[in-house]
Amino acid sequence: MKAPQTTASIIDGYDLYFDGGDGLNGSLYICVPREAAAPDAAVAKLRDAALWSDTPTKSVADDQRQAYKDGLAFVSAVTFVAKDGGELVAARFDHPKFPSDAERWKAWLTALDQEYRRVD
Repeated sequence: MKAPQTTASIIDGYDLYFDGGDGLNGSLYICVPREAAAPDAAVAKLRDAALWSDTPTKSVADDQRQAYKDGLAFVSAVTFVAKDGGELVAARFDHPKFPSDAERWKAWLTALDQEYRRVD
């Protein structure tokens, strides 16, 4: 059985990508294993569903990881597998300045379910 995800396990084990252009996506991340290719297909799926802005996708730099661990509170994470076998995690956190939106989170999962298979 896989260990439960935590803020630290996600930030340490994955590269995190986020949408800095849409406030409703605050503290929501698409995460891929470290050194894996950027999650362009997942971001495209969210853009197609009007759930991700057209601004360039941002990522958490290695030198920012500790600050993210200190500032984010874990809410939920769902692991998905792509048709090619690649893994990605949709992660929801909360932050005092960037609270996550429950309805947007549900919409993200609905959109990702159309393209990927949930592992957990």
